[in-house]
Amino acid sequence: MINSDYKYTTIHSDANNIALEPNSTYIYGYSTEARSHVVDILKGKYDNNTLFIQLELVDEEKDLVEDKVSTKIYSLRSKENIKTLLNIYPSNTLYIDISGLNNRISAALLNNILSNNTDVNVRVLYAEPKSYKIKQFKSESVYIDLSEKINGIEPLPGFANIIPDDIDYKFIALLGFEGGRFTHLINNVQPAEDNIIPIIGVPGYRMEYPFVAYWGNRNGLTTTGAWANVKYAAANSLVDIYLLLDKIHKKNPKCKIKLAPIGTKPHAIGAILFAIKHPKEVEIVYDNPKRKIERTSGVGLIVVCEVSKLIKEN
Repeated sequence: MINSDYKYTTIHSDANNIALEPNSTYIYGYSTEARSHVVDILKGKYDNNTLFIQLELVDEEKDLVEDKVSTKIYSLRSKENIKTLLNIYPSNTLYIDISGLNNRISAALLNNILSNNTDVNVRVLYAEPKSYKIKQFKSESVYIDLSEKINGIEPLPGFANIIPDDIDYKFIALLGFEGGRFTHLINNVQPAEDNIIPIIGVPGYRMEYPFVAYWGNRNGLTTTGAWANVKYAAANSLVDIYLLLDKIHKKNPKCKIKLAPIGTKPHAIGAILFAIKHPKEVEIVYDNPKRKIERTSGVGLIVVCEVSKLIKEN
């Protein structure tokens, strides 16, 4: 499936090589990580023909976001609010740079645009980290490496579909390094052990990362026996994970899916796209981690994906 990436993505080693469409809109956010500042290079090159909009989550409990251009506040839970925000900046091509955006912002934007079958060509841009500032896990189920705490399981804005516990469903977890999150979700969701499908990013951003993911998640994988059901998707490819989820769904078309995007950002976006495509069959289960400051260093490759085309053709 990774071979399908070429149909929808371009990969750049230098932000200066990215060519933005004329008269496009570019939505981004800043974080404490260096990769979120790739946009600064693009603003320097394309400020005359691309409108750059910075969004910031200003109230996590109420899902309020501020548009730094107009200084207006919008609710991510309101379809009308998101529609109003996007209508202020009409464009045929919309870039959403998820590198520094909170997943709740990205999810609300993508759901509002793609589920309404608009003619806007949406492209997701993502800058990989050069490396993660983590230690190899010696203890599991402790949030001390990447996240300070878990804010609690709560639907992403626009994804309130709830799959009843008493029907047949698959619990698919897109795993990162934080095994505590995997264990936390298993304990809360309590899926049938035979129906747990973990997915690990292979290859990772660095060669050793898949082994770190196995090590960090070893408790959840071994106590449930889910290690026998592990599947793989490229860690930096939202196309690969989207198509893998589609393959699993087609193999079990009558089975509902509870989907936990707790790994890489591209995997999270691929999961969100899949839930947009299958709103009645998929429930997003998200634990809303509060990230530690500077959990990554440097900037790796930069991926640009035509998600409108991906979701329409698949």
